Amino acid sequence: MRILTFVSVITPALLSAQVFSQTQPRVESVIGAIVAIDASAQSATIKTDADTIVAVKADANTVFLRIPAGEKTLAKAAPIQLADIVVGDRVLAHGTRAGNQFVAQRLVVMPKAEVEKKRAHDLEEWKQRGIGGVVRDVNAQNGEINLELRGATAGGRVVIATTNAEFRRYAPESLRFEDARRSSFAEVRVGDQLRALEAKSADGHSFNAEEIIFGSFKTIGVTVSKIDLEKREISATTLDQRKPITISINGESVLHRIPAPVAATIAQRALGNRPPSGGPASSTTTSKSAGQPVIDVQQMIDALPDISLTEIKAGDVLAVTSAIGKDESRLTAIKLAAGVDLVLKALAPQPGKPQVVRLSSGLPSVFDFSVVPIN
Repeated sequence: MRILTFVSVITPALLSAQVFSQTQPRVESVIGAIVAIDASAQSATIKTDADTIVAVKADANTVFLRIPAGEKTLAKAAPIQLADIVVGDRVLAHGTRAGNQFVAQRLVVMPKAEVEKKRAHDLEEWKQRGIGGVVRDVNAQNGEINLELRGATAGGRVVIATTNAEFRRYAPESLRFEDARRSSFAEVRVGDQLRALEAKSADGHSFNAEEIIFGSFKTIGVTVSKIDLEKREISATTLDQRKPITISINGESVLHRIPAPVAATIAQRALGNRPPSGGPASSTTTSKSAGQPVIDVQQMIDALPDISLTEIKAGDVLAVTSAIGKDESRLTAIKLAAGVDLVLKALAPQPGKPQVVRLSSGLPSVFDFSVVPIN
């Protein structure tokens, strides 16, 4: 299962002391990770958080600074040399464009080792003090969010007080925390998936959030028409309305294929943990009634080996999870599971029998996945 990394990142706010003049070229910022470095040539290559590659050139006037992971100002910055920077370090390059190169006036670096250390610390914090689920009610007057919990406490609800919370919203094409933009209570909607970190000063009687990250996601069923490997796109039609749709695959997309044994187990979950043959029920499900989403289905699929786009074929039936966007004819896959036709076949009613499983977007509701990580 992919785990979200809650790591504070270098931001342009660090550059508040920058002075502009009308005679200078336009100053820009590039944020990302070092993927290559050549100290002798005074150059580095950065893979940005926007998934682009930028060649950065230093000169005699470039200032190099190192700050501890998590810092948002230069108060604790220490001067370093280009030779001190290594592949994997996170960096903010601030400078100007010169042809195909980016000439750095200043490089602010977070060492890879410190970022990893803070990542481990933050993950533990979210495990200990975090909750995740689906928004069921938003009370703007009181600044409260009613959250239906997922994970180990699935089915329960908790009211989150947000007065002192910092809000972030997932980017449309990424679940990385560093890609999330600053947001506010006003943008939270019923149905959003949300994680909240409880304040350390919480009194134990209510959930007072210190930090909240959320997004609007959906899972739909589609049948593949064709694959464009060059564009990394899938042309398909939706299962419910037979509408054409284009699915983009990017570097963050996670692809799996459901094998027959797993498909049979998912069908059992969708039938309220009753095997299609009417045999005895298993005791492993977390679902309370037929048709309710169950978190173990998501975990089963997440545990499957990753596959590549080349392994998706015309005719495959997919469950595709994406952010909800304005253009319903295009989406970018966050998660994609092939082999859904095996599940639907196992759920097909016998001739003359009614459909006993509720289908949402052409899929049984067990595919109503949580996208955000669950503790």
